[in-house]
Amino acid sequence: MNRRLFLRKSSTGLLAAGMLGRLSLTESGTLQPAPGTTFIANYDTESPSCLEHLESIVNVHLKHGMPATFFIVSDILNDASKQRVVRLLDNPLFEIGSHSKSHQLILPHPLNPRTGNPREQLIDSKKRLEDIFGKPMTGYATPYAYVDGFKGHKDILEIVQEAGYKYITTICWGPGFSLPAPITDPFTYAADGFPELWEIPKHGWHENVLKGHTNVDSVALLNWPSPWPDGAIPKGPIKKPEEEFVVNKVFLDLAVREKKKHLTLAWHPWSIGRFDPKMKALDMTFAYVKKQGIKSGTFEGLYRELVS
Repeated sequence: MNRRLFLRKSSTGLLAAGMLGRLSLTESGTLQPAPGTTFIANYDTESPSCLEHLESIVNVHLKHGMPATFFIVSDILNDASKQRVVRLLDNPLFEIGSHSKSHQLILPHPLNPRTGNPREQLIDSKKRLEDIFGKPMTGYATPYAYVDGFKGHKDILEIVQEAGYKYITTICWGPGFSLPAPITDPFTYAADGFPELWEIPKHGWHENVLKGHTNVDSVALLNWPSPWPDGAIPKGPIKKPEEEFVVNKVFLDLAVREKKKHLTLAWHPWSIGRFDPKMKALDMTFAYVKKQGIKSGTFEGLYRELVS
């Protein structure tokens, strides 16, 4: 997406648990995570090109001791790739979740009206990933994401429950499929009859859209007037890793200032690697998280905190 299109649319222990950062003492003298926003790095690992950049992403996480959740499309793991991926991600820092079987949608989306078989995408993907990694999967991240997630779709939520997911992340758009997505706190689907199933939304930009890597001409993209602080919306697709860090910093600062439960951005290894093969933006973002004393963790770690 070029700059003109972009502008035109604007007028329309704890390690294993995935929780690092500040600690506080309870009355009994034991350590526990201090209250505050948890930053969660997450990656929708959805294509073979994502796997090409996985090692570089893992290395910057290891450098900073930064946890992450990798949501993986199960079909991209074949006999040639799965052993390498398991070796890279077999680490207490990392959580594995499902990103569907074949990146087919559960519900229609303005960017793609075609849907797949919900049982295959939800149940079969989870079973295969559990077989490959040898451990249970707790969460599912839907491709594309929606404004309201799976609210009101009891038939889909029944399949989610049958599959055994404890949380899903299906929200990452603002009103009218606009971006950035609001920093929405986790909630349960109790209103739909599933009080034990949690939604843990994603926030901010889909970074592939922020970089102009994905065509989103069929949605309005930006709301006007903007509800966001300066720096959240650049003048056009970003060109440098330093610009991406500036945007990430805006959302981190806003989440902490507004005392949000968590902050997690929609990241894609294929797009990150194409734009920033040296992972400078990740390096700067993780260094900032640590410097500010912001907790870091995984989706599963946050889920367990929510239900504890």
